[in-house]
Amino acid sequence: MNRPSAHNALGSVLVSQLLEALAQLREDRRVRVLLFRSGVKGVFCAGADLKEREQMSEAEVGVFAHRLRGLMNEIAAFPAPTIAAMDGFALGGGLELALACDLRVAGTEQGEGEETVSERASSAVMGLIETTRGLLPGAGKHPPPPLSN
Repeated sequence: MNRPSAHNALGSVLVSQLLEALAQLREDRRVRVLLFRSGVKGVFCAGADLKEREQMSEAEVGVFAHRLRGLMNEIAAFPAPTIAAMDGFALGGGLELALACDLRVAGTEQGEGEETVSERASSAVMGLIETTRGLLPGAGKHPPPPLSN
C-alpha cells in the first residue's frame, strides 16, 4: 500500500485496486505467499477513508462497507498464505485487513547497541478505534476455523 497523503486509508480506489490485484494473483500459480506491507513510513493502514466517506450518501456507504467486507473475505480466503507486515499504525479497517491475513508481524524499531529483538520497542500501534464510539468494526472478519490436533 502506498497512499501517503491519506496514510493508506482504504478508499474506493484503493479497495478496487486491492480486489483487482487479489483476483490476478489468485490465478497465478507461482504465488507462494502474499505480503501486505506499507510503502508509507510509520503507517500500515489508517482504516477506512473517513474524508471520502463523509461525501457519500447513506446508500453509497452501504455499498462501500459491503465491498470492504468483500476485500477482507477475499484476503481470508486467498489460496496462498497471507502476511501483514505491520509497521506503524494499523487502525480500524487497517487492523481488520491485518486480521484477515493468516499471519501478522509487527515491526520493531532498530535501537542503539546490542539489544535483542525482544528488547526493541514495537513500532506497530493497533486499535479498533470505532469501538470507542460504541460502533462495531465495519469490515468484519470471520473467525478462523478451529485448530485441529
